[in-house]
Parts: sequence; structure tokens; C-alpha cells
Amino acid sequence: MKPRSLLLTAAGAAILSWSLPAQASSLKVSTCQIRTHDHVVVFLNEFLKKAQKNDIGLNLRYIGGPEITPFAKQGGLLKRGLIDMIMCPAPYYGADLPEARLLGAHNKSLEEMRKNGAYAMLQEAWGKGLNARILAWPGFEVSTFFMYTKFEPKLSKKTGIDLSGVKMRSTGLYKPFLQAMDAIPVGIAPGDVYTGLERGVVQGIAWPKGSVTKYGWEKFLRYKVTPNFYGATFLLIVNQDKWNSLTQKERDFLTKVSAEYEKNSDLAIGANLAADEAKLKKAGVKTVALKGEYAKAYLDTIYDAKWKVNDKYKYTVDYKKLKSLMYEK
Repeated sequence: MKPRSLLLTAAGAAILSWSLPAQASSLKVSTCQIRTHDHVVVFLNEFLKKAQKNDIGLNLRYIGGPEITPFAKQGGLLKRGLIDMIMCPAPYYGADLPEARLLGAHNKSLEEMRKNGAYAMLQEAWGKGLNARILAWPGFEVSTFFMYTKFEPKLSKKTGIDLSGVKMRSTGLYKPFLQAMDAIPVGIAPGDVYTGLERGVVQGIAWPKGSVTKYGWEKFLRYKVTPNFYGATFLLIVNQDKWNSLTQKERDFLTKVSAEYEKNSDLAIGANLAADEAKLKKAGVKTVALKGEYAKAYLDTIYDAKWKVNDKYKYTVDYKKLKSLMYEK
């Protein structure tokens, strides 16, 4: 090829490259709960569908939930960049990030934690320990936890209710207080709880408010214990390397949609939770309302046991400071 032809070819390639639009970014999105879970339904409607309807070419592809990727592995896969974004209870990836174990046991509001620096410390921890960035903490005002059992719990002045020798479905979030109540924690994935209750593998569960009837557990559970305890643990997070690879316009867009999702999630999730509560009542699930010294013993056992265990781990940020900003007894 002659020199002039080479120059023309190079010039043409440069013009073509300049005229083509930039390659759109693509993110693989997963959830740790099933698609019909109350929090996931709201996530898909209030975040994913709205984020997918953009005019900047950003592509967010939902690859499924725990039926595709086991919930306990999603945090580690996100850390390695094999999944780009997950909406998941933080304690599920506590093995990959010690600070993830702290969520739920907090009793400060999200607004308080943003003002006092706790949120910034969590953001730092997620970046250092999980190679991730927190985009939203949804359902903060309405997400809480309850104990559900197949039997009517006996009262205990020491721990609120007596679970001595009782097999209870557990995760890392619940195990400390279940052990403090002398229960036998049994690790079972949410998808296997139905069979566990049916076959007597477990006699009860600790579970976030909502989605009990989505799994059909009301068929076996007969009692719900109050007061409620703990707070929201679901976080929407994105792999830090993927985040850094996005354009500023793409990051600004996702930040905006995430903030709207977080703001709207309380109302949307609250409506779903109310529907679940109505179904539980219709199914005949009765409330055991602890009061006075029993309620105090119950809550003290739940919170003290969790923070006592939390104190033993090594963290990526200043744990004592973070604890003081998240929890006040």
C-alpha cells in the first residue's frame, strides 16, 4: 500500500472512531433474596426498572437471586468483580467484611448516622474490606425484626422468653442472642426454611418483618413475639472498580436513582409489610406481647449478646468509635 493510501486509511479510521458513540457501561445485578421477597419487589420496581430507563446507554442486567447465585457467596463475588451490584442483607457477607455484622444491631437513625460520621465510616469499611461502595440503605424506617415460633413461648425473667433446647433457624445476625437464650441455632437458607419447619428441623425463626407469607411459613408458625428488635440490614452496593470505571454522568445518574430509591423505599416496603401482616393474622398467627421486665430482659439479651460478639472481631476501621456512633444503650 502506498504512503498516501496509508494516510487516508488512518484518517478514515480516526474519523470513524470519533463519530462512534462511546461503549455503554453494563452492570450485572443480583439479589440475595428471591424475586417475590418484599424488599426485592420494591428494589426491582423503585430502583432497577427506573435505572434501566435511562438515556445515557447505561445497561443494568438482573441476573437473578439466590436461585442463581447462593446468597452467602454474593458478597465475595462482588468483591472480586464477578457481580457488579447486589441488594442484600449485609450480615450475609459478614465472613468477607466484619463491619457487615454490625448492621441490624444499630439503634441510631440513618439521619443520625449520616450526621455523626457513622455512615462515612461504613462507606470506608465497605471500600477497604469488600471493594464496594454503598449506594442506598433502603427500608430503614420500616425494616425491623421479630421472633416467630411453632409453639407458645414460655416467659423468662432472664431472657424474656425461654428457648432452652429449642432449635431455631439462624444466621450470623441471630446466632449470638439465640445462644444467649440457650436455643440451638440451625443455619438454613431461606428457601429451605419451609421444609425445616415442616419436618421439625427448626421450631421457629427470627426474621425481618415481611415476606413470611411469601415463603408459606405461616402454615407452620403460630406465634409472633413482640417487641420488635434490630433495624434495616439491606444495602444496595456496587463493586468499587466497576464504579470507578463508569463515566461521571453514569455515576451521577446512579447516585440520583439510588437516593430516590432509598427515600421511596419506606413507603413502598411498608405497604408490602402491612399486607404480609394481614395475611399472618388471617392465618391465625397470634402475638405474644412481652411487657415490663420481660420485654426489657428480651431486648437486653438480644442487643447485649450481639455486641458482645461484635467486640471480638478485628475491623478495617476504628470499631470502638463506629460502635459509639451506631449504638447507644
